[in-house]
Amino acid sequence: MIRQILAALDVYGEIVQGKTVQPRGTMTHNDMSGRIVIVTGGAGAVGSTVSRRWLEAGASVLVVDHRQSTIDAWRDGIAEESWLARASTLATDVATEAGAVHMVTQAAAAFGRQPDTLIHLVGGFAAAAVEDDSAPGTWDRMMSINLTSAFQCYRAMLPALRANGGGWIVGLSSKAANNPGPRISAYAASKAALGALTTSLSAEVRSAGIHVNLIVASTIDTEANRQAMGADRARDWVTPDDIADATMYLCSTRARSVHGATLETFANI
Repeated sequence: MIRQILAALDVYGEIVQGKTVQPRGTMTHNDMSGRIVIVTGGAGAVGSTVSRRWLEAGASVLVVDHRQSTIDAWRDGIAEESWLARASTLATDVATEAGAVHMVTQAAAAFGRQPDTLIHLVGGFAAAAVEDDSAPGTWDRMMSINLTSAFQCYRAMLPALRANGGGWIVGLSSKAANNPGPRISAYAASKAALGALTTSLSAEVRSAGIHVNLIVASTIDTEANRQAMGADRARDWVTPDDIADATMYLCSTRARSVHGATLETFANI
């Protein structure tokens, strides 16, 4: 159903209201002026594109990452200097309560009012068979990065969204959560639990006008995935711009009736 909705809103290359939109393009017509957006993992492989796209659309964006060096590299890559006036950055560990609360406080301080949108892209991958010696550590790490970070960030964001009278939260999960193969039990379990968190939290806060939704992606075209799986396969993968398009739909008034939803972004695999 979400794919049909998005198609009607010209995300996937349809003819809408007499206007032809090319397939696999981007939602460049969005005007997000005045929006205050936090992007966690916002300087990473996917997040850097999402942060750029929201700045391009006119939003003020707090880019959050756990390494200052990653943030510095992202800032150095911004070609449009005018965007930097609407960009702030923070290096912190959002898997902790203190780091997540600091994130929201920093956004309000940087832009003069409370944030209205959280795009949570923090995530990681590690593999281990359940019987491996490394399995307990892998389990703890995947739960912290993929699940606890979301819990802490979502929880820290809610007072601001309630004060605003509503807002948007979007997370990013993986197709592997629904049909995991061997050696990825920790990763898949953490992403499946993120889906449960999304559904339950949405039921708790939708009456306050807060939208909590989840993007579920197949393999994303990043440099790390190209090195691991081969660049020749990348044309069949989801692009970071596809993820950005999905966030811009789910975090817009066009998705006013969408709560607790899973938006599948699977490209050609």
